[in-house]
Amino acid sequence: MKGLLLKDWYLTVKYLRIYLIGIALFLATSVFNPQNSFFMAYPSVMVAMMPVTLYSYDDREKWTVYAQAFPVSRAQYVTEKYLYGAICTALYLALQAVLYLAFDREGLGDAVTVAISLGLLASAIMLPILFRFGAEKGRIAYLVFAGAVFGGVGIAYVADRPTSRFDAFPVPNWALCVFPLLLYVLSWRLSIALYKKREL
Repeated sequence: MKGLLLKDWYLTVKYLRIYLIGIALFLATSVFNPQNSFFMAYPSVMVAMMPVTLYSYDDREKWTVYAQAFPVSRAQYVTEKYLYGAICTALYLALQAVLYLAFDREGLGDAVTVAISLGLLASAIMLPILFRFGAEKGRIAYLVFAGAVFGGVGIAYVADRPTSRFDAFPVPNWALCVFPLLLYVLSWRLSIALYKKREL
């Protein structure tokens, strides 16, 4: 497991540096422009897409087939992707907390809710699709999902700008966090089952 995590970290540093820069820029923008929900949502989804993108690299380079020669089960491989996604989300939340505590303490609760709900929800939906169909076929679902998320955020922002960013949603913030967490766990179990049945 440690080796798989290190592999993904090396890939992140080498190939996803633009992701990291983009996440940092949008996060900083969201702190100083708190009324724009797009700048809050976008980096959260970018963080969630990191394990998705890393799996796409593995699948494209046929590393998923090569990995069968190692003492790594399919369940362990899937688990590592979910664990890496959770670690990325946790690190993002830590950085987010530091910035919001320094510059916008009132917006911290909403920012954390968006990061957990949107971020984990994106991974929970996308990863089972990729583990079932692979990167090539799953890319279409990725594009549709990304367009729906960002389109929905944009429409919501233009159509309605309530005093609080979550006034339009009667669901409490804690529920918006708990549901994606539960879905993330269920998604992990589903991905293991799907990946075990897939021919590589």
